[in-house]
Amino acid sequence: MAPILSSNHEKDERCTPSWLAEQVYQPKRQRTIELVRQSVDVLRQEEAPISLACISARSKMLDPKGVGVSESAILNNEEARAYYQQHRTWKRQRQSPALSEESKVRKESGPITLTRDEKRVRQRYLRLSKPDLVDRLLAAERASANQEQRWLSHQDDVLTWRLRAETAEARIRSARE
Repeated sequence: MAPILSSNHEKDERCTPSWLAEQVYQPKRQRTIELVRQSVDVLRQEEAPISLACISARSKMLDPKGVGVSESAILNNEEARAYYQQHRTWKRQRQSPALSEESKVRKESGPITLTRDEKRVRQRYLRLSKPDLVDRLLAAERASANQEQRWLSHQDDVLTWRLRAETAEARIRSARE
């Protein structure tokens, strides 16, 4: 995980009056910490997976107001985040190097049709990281070059057969005459 450069707590202290920090922000931070701890403890007792989504959902059940805490509130609260990271069951999965880049791009993108919803495709591309976009572009260029090479090879075959056919027709005509 990337380190947090500055916490919201530090920002609050610099930008807000002390009475507001004490009366509003500190109780909210404390409420988040308490709900995260309660949610994680309940999930651990139930032997359920501990993830941001699970904690958020469980906190809504445990919160007397029924509001719970959001995933971003957990991540932005240093103490709540540390407690979550200490007990989370999710582990980062390493990608297997067995898939080639081209097959990975094809698997993700699926078949391309002329009637696809380009707005939706555009939104999907905008969500990708720059390295992922570069990989997709390189794969598209590679596929285009392969397609052009196959087309040129096919055209060579067509020309060869056409010349053979014309030669055969010329022989037939000369044999008739």
